[in-house]
Amino acid sequence: MKQNQKGFSLLEVMIALTLFAFFVTAFLTSQGYNVADSTLSEEQLMLQQLCERKINELVIDPPKFSNAQTNLKETKTFEESDLKNFEYTLEMKKLTVPDFAQLFAQKDATSEEAKDSYEGNYFGNNQNSGNRNASLEKMVFEELKKNIERVIWQARVTVTNKDTKYSYTLSTYLTNYNEKIQLNIGF
Repeated sequence: MKQNQKGFSLLEVMIALTLFAFFVTAFLTSQGYNVADSTLSEEQLMLQQLCERKINELVIDPPKFSNAQTNLKETKTFEESDLKNFEYTLEMKKLTVPDFAQLFAQKDATSEEAKDSYEGNYFGNNQNSGNRNASLEKMVFEELKKNIERVIWQARVTVTNKDTKYSYTLSTYLTNYNEKIQLNIGF
């Protein structure tokens, strides 16, 4: 007498358990990566917020600008007790403007390709008016350059977590309101 035996064979059960174990392992691994990414994103957000805070403090209450601060670089820790494992580095320097000859591709200041690509009248054809215009533009530019370099400073803040060594950097320009702008150009 043959009875209809229904059920799973041992081989079918082993295949099902292997597939189940594979999918559970893949799921748990991906969840572990999500938690790690989440923690990293949270830290990056914290570093960004601390950088923005320090930049805003500099903009609202700029430091006293002096030649002693021309290339200032200082590292400090935050004063709050919950931020003791974070430090920030403040770098400040005067803005530097490139030379007039480099900007306008004057003769002997740049490569041949730059000279050939420029269509202006800065290479000194023999017309006196062209030379006077170029001299006047250079004089105005030099005065503007001096004013910009006295008034505008570059600031960069880097916040670093001392435990994880992750860091975030922001830069801005600060205005030295105590410096006087010279508008007189001698003709």
